[in-house]
Amino acid sequence: RGPMLSRLLLLACAATLTGALEIGLTGLRGPRLLARRARAQLLATATAEPEGAQERSTLADAVSQVYFIMGGPGSGKGTQCERLVKRFHATHLSAGDLLRAEVALGSAKGLAIAEIIAEGKIVASETTVGLLQAAMARSRGPFLIDGFPRSLANLEAFEKELPSGVFMLFLDVSEDVMLERLLRRGESSGRSDDNEETIRKRFRTYLDESMPVVQELERRGLLRRVSAEDSADDVFKHVCEVFADQDLAVFADQGL
Repeated sequence: RGPMLSRLLLLACAATLTGALEIGLTGLRGPRLLARRARAQLLATATAEPEGAQERSTLADAVSQVYFIMGGPGSGKGTQCERLVKRFHATHLSAGDLLRAEVALGSAKGLAIAEIIAEGKIVASETTVGLLQAAMARSRGPFLIDGFPRSLANLEAFEKELPSGVFMLFLDVSEDVMLERLLRRGESSGRSDDNEETIRKRFRTYLDESMPVVQELERRGLLRRVSAEDSADDVFKHVCEVFADQDLAVFADQGL
């Protein structure tokens, strides 16, 4: 029994010593491990995308082709967009229609928008861009966005969240022709802003707020201008020429 007991005591001592050494080594490595973990955590935090950034990036990738369709009130933006989506595989989004749809909901925001529209003024950029973003997330591009951006603030807000437009198609029409078209449209449209008083206010807003956007995009080389005083058919021929160099899928059996 003596030798057996001695061996057991030696084994117990060895186990105790081994455990002590492991604890000591761990204690020595502990601060280094903690430091490495802290550095890794700081690096992960520094390189992590801000909240919502991944969602914005995904949406931005999906809407890389955006074309702004702009012109004064009654210049034929909606008409030409309707024809474009029949020719090309594209989605038409009207900023005005999205705002009027919000008004139709009867919400507090909708009522506030209605008052602004009735005054012929521009709705807050964040509101319009938010509605456009939501609509784009539900659809597939390329996108034809008509009636936007109506101000430099609109443009800045849009480009903060989404890629810049490929170019702006500007439908150039004189104020007299636009007034005549709008008054004619007002006879059946039922729109609250299709009356001469509001139309005049819209013209002033257009000149003061929207034309600087046209000038800014022209300065960037992103403006394509088409005279839109002729018939819708003739204008569309010129519009198609403007889009001829774009890689847009065309529906079969389409002619000009």
